[in-house]
Amino acid sequence: MARVRIHLQIINLTRTLDEQNARLKQEVAERAAAETRLSKTFQQLKEAQEQIIATEKLAYLGTLTAGVAHELRNPLNFVNNYAEGSMELAEELIEEFKIQLEHIETTTASYIKDTLTELRDNSLAIKRHGQRAEGIIQSMMQHARTDSTQLQLTDLNTVLAQAIQLAYHSVRAKNHHFNVTIKTDYDDSIGQLELVSSDISRAFINIIENACYALQSKQKNIGEEFTPMLWVKTLRLSDSVEIRIGDNGTGIPPEIKEKIFHPFFTTKPTGEGTGLGLSLTYDIIIGQHRGTLNVDTELGAYTEFIICLPLRNLDSRN
Repeated sequence: MARVRIHLQIINLTRTLDEQNARLKQEVAERAAAETRLSKTFQQLKEAQEQIIATEKLAYLGTLTAGVAHELRNPLNFVNNYAEGSMELAEELIEEFKIQLEHIETTTASYIKDTLTELRDNSLAIKRHGQRAEGIIQSMMQHARTDSTQLQLTDLNTVLAQAIQLAYHSVRAKNHHFNVTIKTDYDDSIGQLELVSSDISRAFINIIENACYALQSKQKNIGEEFTPMLWVKTLRLSDSVEIRIGDNGTGIPPEIKEKIFHPFFTTKPTGEGTGLGLSLTYDIIIGQHRGTLNVDTELGAYTEFIICLPLRNLDSRN
């Protein structure tokens, strides 16, 4: 009997131990799940915070840019107008000088002629640099953010197609001899994404305009035998959309590849670029839309920007 009693006690203790182990495993699993949910929530909060910071940063930069540009535009208009007036006065004096030339001694005439010519050339230089400054201000105003920064359901392929046309015709307006072969491959399964349409369009335009600049530079160096090409491709992945924008232009030197997204960094000649375009593109794609932006390039051969935009904003609604 004692053996039977002991055996029953062992069975009961074993059953109790198994039950406690099962409860412990369940508690461990529940705690692990809670920690996973907490970690996911923390990551979502962190991403939301980064998005808010990026949006506020862009909004502040836009307000600041618009304010600075407005304050600069008024005095710059005076500079340009007075430069134009000085050029006209110099031309009038030169014409009058030619009429009175026979009444002026040679040495004095030479001095007056040189002085008037220098005055005219200086006025022309002031006007030229004033127009260059006006171009920079126009670019700054173009990047000023006055539109809504709310995410809205947007057809990505349509926005991208429109950006291509806007950028290309903008370049053609400055250089009507420039032509480029454009190849597009849109994934129709992408549909609509939650985007800030005006901002993402500006990001695409900045990249395409830079591509066109690289193509023009290469064509200028090589000649008419070079065929400029621009390719754009979209592809829906499991949790994101991939956008590739590439060109067969000059490529990017390795030593400056990491700097191209820095504010005010540019390799363009003075007056042809502000260095703001790709910096804002970086903020729009990574900060505002929680995407990724990478560059694949080979000097003298090609450059391709690879953008990934997450689907999770849209998927969370379904």
